Amino acid sequence: ANLQLNLSKLGFTTPEILAATEATINLSIATGSDLARSATVAGNAVRGFQLDATETGRVVDVMAVAFTSSALDIEKWQTSMTKVAPIATMAGFSIEASIAGTSLRNIFLKMQDPTSELTRKVGHTIHSLDDMLKIFKDMQAEGTDLADVLTFMDVRQVAAFGTMLEGADDIQVLVEQLENADGAGQRMADTVGDTLQGGIFRVKSALQGLSIAIVTKFGGALKKNLVKFADWLNKIVSTEGALEKIGN
Repeated sequence: ANLQLNLSKLGFTTPEILAATEATINLSIATGSDLARSATVAGNAVRGFQLDATETGRVVDVMAVAFTSSALDIEKWQTSMTKVAPIATMAGFSIEASIAGTSLRNIFLKMQDPTSELTRKVGHTIHSLDDMLKIFKDMQAEGTDLADVLTFMDVRQVAAFGTMLEGADDIQVLVEQLENADGAGQRMADTVGDTLQGGIFRVKSALQGLSIAIVTKFGGALKKNLVKFADWLNKIVSTEGALEKIGN
């Protein structure tokens, strides 16, 4: 219920919520987060990158590979994606490409600014991962060092840009892994869920599902009977010697 509520708060329609539910459950199992939190994190990523709800599985797959390939976790993901996703989308970077720069919002902004020192350095704005990596390769070939980076980047972004510049090959490998992440979320959930704790989690989830189904199917009849039972109790309590009757 909280999963559905949180997705609805993000503007997901009923069909969209149903389409995103299975992938969100996998994210919850894989990361150990509750369903409500998992729904908020996955839903924000879907909305931030302007994806369809049916692509929630793709988002979760990317998260699974990112979490197992780096120091990234669900906490850092949520913090960084809130800032990065809108800018990265406008810059033409997919969710897979953006993972490599989760703390680089300002760098993405400079890549899009025709008047920035970075744009003047490379001669044009940057609109894709391939374009960015090509520029990094060119800079590497030119022998660009920290002193050079300081001429076109703010001091606060120098370290991050330098890391990207030096790790261009690693970025390419990571992005390729992310682009081939299909099914990673399910596999991660299966691995984490194949434990005693995971089994208990699944049983609790199934019991919650059963309770929802019972209320949905028999809620009306149960309500009528409970009302009758409450009326009966009220009559007993209101009569003389009620406590003795209840005791009997």
